[in-house]
Formats: sequence, structure tokens, C-alpha cells
Amino acid sequence: MRVAVSHDDFPAVLALRRSAGDCGYLRSYYLPRFRHAGAELVIGAVFVHPSTPPGAALENALEQLAAVEAEVAVCGDAFALVTTSNELEDARRRGQIALVLSLEGADPLGGTSVLLPILHRLGIRLLGLTWNGRNAFADGCTESGGLTVAGRDLVRHAWELGMAIDVSHLSDAGFRELLSLGQGPVLASHSNCRSLCPHCRNLTDDQLTALGRRNGVVGLNQVSFLARQPHSRDGLDDLCAHLLHLWDRTGGRACLGLDFAREYAESISRRRSYWLHWDPSQEDLLDGWGGLTALEDRLRERGFPPEALEAVFFGNLWNFLHRVLPGGPVASNK
Repeated sequence: MRVAVSHDDFPAVLALRRSAGDCGYLRSYYLPRFRHAGAELVIGAVFVHPSTPPGAALENALEQLAAVEAEVAVCGDAFALVTTSNELEDARRRGQIALVLSLEGADPLGGTSVLLPILHRLGIRLLGLTWNGRNAFADGCTESGGLTVAGRDLVRHAWELGMAIDVSHLSDAGFRELLSLGQGPVLASHSNCRSLCPHCRNLTDDQLTALGRRNGVVGLNQVSFLARQPHSRDGLDDLCAHLLHLWDRTGGRACLGLDFAREYAESISRRRSYWLHWDPSQEDLLDGWGGLTALEDRLRERGFPPEALEAVFFGNLWNFLHRVLPGGPVASNK
């Protein structure tokens, strides 16, 4: 089965590893796991924790972008950093794993959209306005407000650049306001169903339906606290229930968000204050990238059609990016 994933924290992981002197982690850790899983497309999230001082947030984001570029360079032709639909097709033709970059939380922009074209030039193609809390652009899912004036300007600027907006951490009010601003592309890269697991990070049925009508995709999140149902005993069954519900409510536009927590947790050399009361290494319901086989098998057992499996595991996200990314020159052979 070919695999495309709409959210992975590998940019932050690579930067953390390189800062500890562990270079080549993309080649030693990710490449064999991606290949074993059949991954052909992975969206990597540049994530700077909101507790980072404002002056250091942009530097942290740039360090992650630099880490990705350096790690890809030592992997030969295994990966392609993709920014256009033509490059996406070219990567598939060459048998490369396509990597697309997103920004999870706009804090590195410092409160205005002035720097957005620079990050776009550096490869960012998807933009999440917030993480869980409030910033200069919008309220996250733990807050009740919507978008600020700066946030509305940022959304319009992003759409003008051809970027997609990721709503996975956005507040309910922000979600409604965002969709009212225009018809630019939107997705939820790593969110589940609030009707099955009542967490504010998950999406309501109405939100799922709205994303489906906008031709946006919704990526299944395999993290336990966003997937477990009351009295559940089987994490795979929980994930299947969310995926089937996503499929129904979005009109067949579900994909794989995954959001593996262990990869990130094991890259933090010492416990940071904002992780002291949460151990992400205990949160994954899937056994890493290899766990996708078990998920596929369970979905087949539950009668999920083969063509729907192909759409969820690969086609929906690939087609979304192919539609959203601008055209451009095919990558050179050099």
C-alpha cells in the first residue's frame, strides 16, 4: 500500500538531533521506516513551542528548515523537497519520497504577515495559525475567541501565495471565521472526531462536513488522548471508528495524519518544563510506522473497500496537494 501522511514532526526532530550532535538521522532512522511503510509523501511540520521567547521563535523555525535541507542533502536521491505540483509528480516518477513543509503555529512570524513570503520562499506550503493557546493571530482550541485583525490579514496573504491553511489546532470560532474569509484551500492535518472522543482538539461533525464541502482533507490522528473512546479496550478499533466517521462526514476525504509522539519525545535530551506533566512517548496507539499494516488489516476486516483504503492511505492527500500546490518547473536532474 502506498502511503501519504499529512502531519509528522520530523523537522523539529531533525533539528533536536543535530543540536545534540546526531547528524544523518533522516537517513538512519526515517528513511528505512518510510520505505518499509510505503511512504511516498510526508508533510513535515515546523513546530516551535509557544513558550519559546518571541525573539527565538523565528530562529528556531529557521534551524528546523536548515536541518531538513542538510539532512536531505546527505540522503542522495531518496528524498525530494517539494514546493510545486510538478515537483510532486517528478518525485513520484523518480521513486523519491516527497517532503512538503508546513508551519504548525504562526508564532515565528512575530505578529504580522511581513515575513510570510520569506518562509514561503524557503519551502513552507501549509500554515497553521495557532497551536493550542492564543497568539497574535488567533485563538487555539483551548480558547474561545476567533481570528485577530493580524490573523485575517495572514490568512488572506497565505492564500494569495498559494498556501493552504491548517485548522487542526484552531478554535471553533476561528474555524468559522476562517471559512467565511474566502474560498482558499483548507485542511485539518491531524484531527479526529469530537463526537467519538470529546476533546477540543478534535472536530465536530459540522466542521468535518464543512471541510468536505471545501474539498479539504482531514488527517486521522493516532495519538491516544485524541482517539480513545469511553470504555475502549482496543486502540486499533478506536482508530478505525474515527476513520470511518471521518470518511462519512467529509464525503470520503479522510487521510492519514498520524502525528507520532514517540519520535519527538525520544529526541528531547532532557525533560522540558512544558512536557513535565505529559509523556508523549506513551501516547502512540500505532507501533510506529510499522503499525500502519495493522491498521490496514483491521480496516479490511471491517469491510472498508480497497478503493477507499487507497484513497485514505495515499490518494486523497496526494490529490489535495496536487490541486493546491502551484505549478512550476520540474526539478532538475542535478
